[in-house]
Amino acid sequence: MNFELAQFTPLLGTKFAVETQIGPIELELSEAEELPRGTRPERFRTPLSLIFTSDPRLSLEQDNYWIEHPAIGRHIWTIAQVLPPFGVPQTPESPRYYQVLFS
Repeated sequence: MNFELAQFTPLLGTKFAVETQIGPIELELSEAEELPRGTRPERFRTPLSLIFTSDPRLSLEQDNYWIEHPAIGRHIWTIAQVLPPFGVPQTPESPRYYQVLFS
């Protein structure tokens, strides 16, 4: 499936179910943005970045996970933990941040 920003904008703030070895967990979609195309030919999609947050007690390793949401179905995506946005203080109670990239 070829995802676009318009599919994720209405899903901001909603929960996505992620299958893990310890059972299902939820990630909340906190940001969706298109990235610069650079010199990509028009036949290739515009890169897309999705940022999710989770409970600070959860920690996902970078890996491929089954992810599900009622609006888009069930897919395997690569998830990587990323740093919080610049200027956001990181405390033990702060959420963890994860990114999914489509390029």
